[in-house]
Formats: sequence, C-alpha cells, structure tokens
Amino acid sequence: MGLLKQLWPSARFWFGLSLITCWGMAGVIWRDGQGLYRIQDDARQHVFWMQRFEDPGLFPNDWIADYFQSVAPWGYSHLYRLASLLGFDPLTFNKLLPLLLSLLTTVLVIQVSWRLLPVASVGFVSSVILNLSLWMKDDLVSGTPRAFVVPLLLGFLWALLSENAITTAIAIFMTGLFYPQLVLIEGGVLLLQGLGIAQTSPPKRRLALLGLMTVVLVLSPYLLLSNPWGPVLTRETGLGLAELAPQGRSAFFYEDVAHFWFSSDRSGLIPGYTPLALWVGVLLPLLLRVRQPFPLLGKLRGQSILSQLLLSSLGCFVLAHLMLFRLHLPSRYTHHSLRVLLSLAAGIVVVAIAHGIFSQPATHHLLGAVNRLLAVIFVLGVVASPLWLWTSFQTAYYDGTAPEIYRYLQNTPNDSLVAGVDGEIDNIPSFGRRPILTGLEYMIPYHWGYYAQVRDRFIALIEAQYSLHPEPVRRFIADYDLDYWLIRHDDFSLDYLQQHYWLNRMANSPRPEDSLRQAIQGAFRTLEQGQTPVLATLGDRCNVAPSPHYWLLDTRCILTTFDSET
Repeated sequence: MGLLKQLWPSARFWFGLSLITCWGMAGVIWRDGQGLYRIQDDARQHVFWMQRFEDPGLFPNDWIADYFQSVAPWGYSHLYRLASLLGFDPLTFNKLLPLLLSLLTTVLVIQVSWRLLPVASVGFVSSVILNLSLWMKDDLVSGTPRAFVVPLLLGFLWALLSENAITTAIAIFMTGLFYPQLVLIEGGVLLLQGLGIAQTSPPKRRLALLGLMTVVLVLSPYLLLSNPWGPVLTRETGLGLAELAPQGRSAFFYEDVAHFWFSSDRSGLIPGYTPLALWVGVLLPLLLRVRQPFPLLGKLRGQSILSQLLLSSLGCFVLAHLMLFRLHLPSRYTHHSLRVLLSLAAGIVVVAIAHGIFSQPATHHLLGAVNRLLAVIFVLGVVASPLWLWTSFQTAYYDGTAPEIYRYLQNTPNDSLVAGVDGEIDNIPSFGRRPILTGLEYMIPYHWGYYAQVRDRFIALIEAQYSLHPEPVRRFIADYDLDYWLIRHDDFSLDYLQQHYWLNRMANSPRPEDSLRQAIQGAFRTLEQGQTPVLATLGDRCNVAPSPHYWLLDTRCILTTFDSET
C-alpha cells in the first residue's frame, strides 16, 4: 500500500490509460462475438454442459457432458453456477467473462510491474504488451479454465513481491480452484525461493514453507483420489493414434524435432502468436549486465522472481515430457508463464532504454536529437502496436448454421440422441441442448477411459453412414439407441470429404494401422468408386426439420423405410 500511495499521484494517468487500452483491445469481443448462434471454439467443450445449471434435466446419462463436467475445476464451474443464479445463461456469460478477466489482468500486471520497478509508465507498457499478447491467442477469449492462468499467475507474483505469506497462500489456493496445473509452477518458484536459488536477497524460508504446505494441500485431492476416466493416455498408446500424428485432430508427435520441442502448440517450449514487442523482454539480462547507461535499473528490485519463474516453468516443462501425459500437455507449463515473464521484462526494458537515452547528456546536439527521436519511435512502436495488430487478434468464434434444427431439437425429449459426421454436430449440444453420440470437437484423447468410447463411436458412425447396405445402419441405430441422424446435403460427395479439414487430414495420417484412419479411408474409397451409401438413397424422406443445408433424419423413419424396401 505504501508503494501505491507513493506512485499514485504520478500513476493515475498511466493507470487510466492502461484501462482504456485494455478495453479498447477487448472490443474484439464486440467485433467478433455478436450473434445468437455464435460461440467460441473451446466453449463448445467446456461450457455447453453448464446449461444443466438452468435445467438439471439436460443431457441425461450423456457420456460427453458428464466427462467435461467432471474435469472442470471446482472454482471455474462454480463461477458459472453463480452467474447462472444471477440470471446469466452460460453462453452469454462466456462472452462477458473475458472482459472481466482482461480488466483484472491489467490491474494485476500494473501492480506487479510497480513492485519490480516503481516507475508509473512501466506498468502501462507491460500491460499493453501483455494484453496484446493475450488477444493474439484464443486463450483469454475462450472463457475456459486456461483463460484464468495469466491473472492467477500475476496474483501469485504480486503476493510474493508483497512478501505476505497469507496472501501468497490464498493466491495458491485460488489457483488450485481454477487451474491446478499452475500450482506446480508456483510450487517450483517457492521451492527455489526457500533454497535461495537464483535469489539476490536472503531466502524467505517461512513464506516459502507456508506456500509449499498450501501447494501440497491443494494438489492432494488430485494425487490421492482415483480418476474415474482413467487410465491417462500413455506415450506408447499415443504414438499409435492417428489423432496425435502430424495430421491428427490433436497432433502432438511431430517428426520435425525443432518444431516438436520449440514451436508446437502442445509439446513446444515457446508460445506462438505473439507480438514482436513481447520479445523485447529478452534484452533485460543484457541491460542488467551493462547497467551504467540505464540508471533507472538501479531501482529494480525483486527481479530474482523472474528468474525463478523461468526456472520453475522449464522444470515443469521437462517433467511433463518425462511423465507424458500424466501432467497433461508440456506447453501449458511455459506458454502462459513466458507471456507474463516477457511482458514484465519488456515493460522494464522499454522504459529503461527510453529513460537512459533522455537522461544522458548530449555531447553532440544532432546525435542527441537523433537518439531521442529513435527512442520516441521505439516506445511508440511498442505501445501503439495494437493499432495495426488489431486484425491479428484471435477469437475463434464459430457460427451455428442450422437454427431450424436447434429449435426443433429443443422441443424433443431431453435424452434425444443425435449423430452425424459434419462439423455442425459439434454445435448441437450448445444450441440444440441435446446430447450427441460423438463429435470431433469432443474427441480429447488424454483420458483413455473417456476417449476410447467416443473414438469407438466415431468409427462406428463413419462405417454406418457410408455403408452400402441397410443392415449396418440398423445395427448402429440399435446399438446406440439413436434418435436422429444429422446429414449435410453434400455429406456423400467426395469433394465434401476432401474438403473436410479433419477427416481429410486423418485419412492421410502416417499411422496406417490405426482403426480410425482405416474407417475414414473406407468412406473415401466408397465414394471414389462411385458407390452410393444407403443413407444417401433416402433423400429428405425422413427429414423432420427443414434446413437449407441439412437433413435431420428420424431414425424410426429410416428403419421403417428400410423395412418397406426389403
């Protein structure tokens, strides 16, 4: 509080400007998020089941909904539950939440920046760079658990820099409620502090001890309780799956070693989709070695926490690779923390360089003027970069394209089960509020107890939809007690399959023995040979919801039609 009072008279302008810039960038929500049937990509996985808060009877005995509900962190799911009690439906709250998190992130990054270097403008520069980095990736905008990682990490750093053990313990506890994986990184930082590693000041052993006790308490349920969706996918099993091969839905095992270790979104060390300004932060160690031209760095304090955050993140990254996939994806341990670390460092570097240039006495007037001009251009190039990077902001919003089908399904029994190959099936749980048999959006492979079943369902669906005979279709409908079959008008066109992003990629997967790849290739062969699947002969005879691009076929009508033709 003393630091805040000291800075506040000169900081009000920069703080206000930071908030204005934050909301300006967050305006991308209004640009891309408008529409009744418009939803963020990952929200289709993590939010659809929360409609149970409004109607507990939704998705009865639904394998997919039960899975995503069970793996949702407690704090995350209960925040949405609270929003539901306040009158916000989950899909609407999902669009509002990133705005609140962006504001919280801005406030926290300013607070942390000021504790590292008590200069008001540093907080502004760091907040601009961090917000820019966040909006160029679809993490924050998703409103899913990973949207909370950056504000949670900043809250932890703020508590540590405040040297308050109770606040630090609370920050760790909150992290466990929303994103438990991050607790491992926080625990690593505390361990390094307790041991005095990469520490320029005396070790804070009491604070570290209380923090580590909190880490153990928070992680104990995950260590002691059995996972109902286990076992976790192993490296050996993953290597044989088409989905994890380079062409797969969850591509992980790339043959390009450099891409695998450094730039891959799931296995790589370095975050992608970042502004150039973020990487200015790598200059901080160099500036610290040659401090004389940058007198502002003499006020820097607590910078060892940045080194400890880096070491802890790298350690967790290596551990996640060694324990693949028991700690989920290795990239989760560096991508978020590096964005935070580099944003803080970049803010310090930009202000320190500008201050150094303007504070140096000019031995030559022309040279001094040029240096000052370059400093102004450098600073403006960083803080004004959102103006020309606006079009690079990623929101990954998707439009539902079958409103007639959504409305029809909402008037069917809650347990009405829908199947289909087209990507529109992924929107049915969110907009139609009815369970689906399987969908590529929900094929998350890391818990084998869950994934083995949805994978088998997808294989059976492909084989039935492109079957040339009625009997496999009859058996499929009976086996899964299917009520409706969603068919796109061009589902049985070879051009359609070749343009289907995931099906086409997996059909060419380098895993020839994989059963999913073989099922998809079988569909391709059927159409390549000019044969007509039996479902294609139905036309719209069993369609119950007229739509410009889709048929929603009643499976009872399908069976009746088959019986009448035999």
